[in-house]
Amino acid sequence: MRVLFLCYRGNPYCGGQGIYLYHLTRELSKRGVEIDILVGPPYPLEMSWARVQQIEGLNLFMAKTRKLPYEKLVKILRPWNFIEYILTRLHIFPEMETFSVKAFFSLWRALRERRYDLIHDVQCLGWGLLPMKAYGIPIITTVHHPLSIDRDADLLVEKSLWDKATTVLFYPLTMQRYVIKRMERVITSSLVGVGELVRAFGVKEEKVAVVYEGIDVEVFRNTGEEREERSILFVGNTEDHKKGLLYLFEALTLLPDDIELTIVDEGPPKRLTAYTLIQKMGLEHRVTFTGNIDQEELVHLYSTKTVLVMSSLYEGFGLPAAEAMACETPVVSTTAGALKEVVGNDGAGILVPARDSRALRDALLTVFNDKDLQRKMGEIGRKRAEENFSWPVAAEKVLAVYEDVIGAEERTL
Repeated sequence: MRVLFLCYRGNPYCGGQGIYLYHLTRELSKRGVEIDILVGPPYPLEMSWARVQQIEGLNLFMAKTRKLPYEKLVKILRPWNFIEYILTRLHIFPEMETFSVKAFFSLWRALRERRYDLIHDVQCLGWGLLPMKAYGIPIITTVHHPLSIDRDADLLVEKSLWDKATTVLFYPLTMQRYVIKRMERVITSSLVGVGELVRAFGVKEEKVAVVYEGIDVEVFRNTGEEREERSILFVGNTEDHKKGLLYLFEALTLLPDDIELTIVDEGPPKRLTAYTLIQKMGLEHRVTFTGNIDQEELVHLYSTKTVLVMSSLYEGFGLPAAEAMACETPVVSTTAGALKEVVGNDGAGILVPARDSRALRDALLTVFNDKDLQRKMGEIGRKRAEENFSWPVAAEKVLAVYEDVIGAEERTL
């Protein structure tokens, strides 16, 4: 079987789609799948198991024209780069659209010498996928959650009419709503995600397959280091309004002063949203930002902090919860989105309602005050991660989707 992957941002350190691309393709290749990849910047790490073709992208949305380097200014004159540039000046985020069109032309050239059994799009759903269907190759897509959830979370905090208008322009929901209905199958990472896709995009439920995201359970395992007592860990994008950090900080104000919080993300001066709240609540002395860290340091933090907290208002999956469980770290989480599926009800974590800082406080105190409970939660979490969230498990389920889609396509010929 030969599969072509499309991924508009491929580096595993720049976002979830890069992590998904890297690990899933590696596991599929071990199962005999021949992998080709068309990928946009930031480009992935070395992937010896796949043929990788880089698609040019200039990442122009946040760039100011007068500060663009000469090499980018020259490239802007190319047709699709110029279209991307013009759209960004209109506050539209066109990266998915332009990547998919460039990928279409790259595929047109590639098909002169290679054929594919299936195309697997990763969270793009750009217009360019539609003409690809003329080649007679089934196309599936992975969507962890619809972008309407991100848009709605942003709109809740935008104050001015201008900010709300530019937020609506930013998200390419009309395109994705149209394209996703024309895919042969949709993979999402939770049962909750199925309902969200049905509601947001009108996808037929029978076309959606659930495959939980994977983690490398050999890398994410407890290091054996001594745990710090009364320490909380948060891992996530502090600029993402869906993370519910207001409620986490409120919970921290209700906890004893010796309990400290470590946030794995950039803090000031680069990211100020969370820090502004921290200052207002007088928590500067109890909160530490790590900045960008590598995987080894992340595993160290999971292994040495008392508890991971996820105060989210919505999660399409909740990767930090799975990673923490793999490292035998107790989890306190809201029930938002897919988190109740990931954390489960078998004792790996404590689940509380979203937007409830007092419930967060109470759950955290329960963990801090019972070391036997911490140990038991860690053991259950490790077992849960191995059985449900490893990349080999995810690859087997994705491969089953491939075989079903290809078989259905053959039966219609």
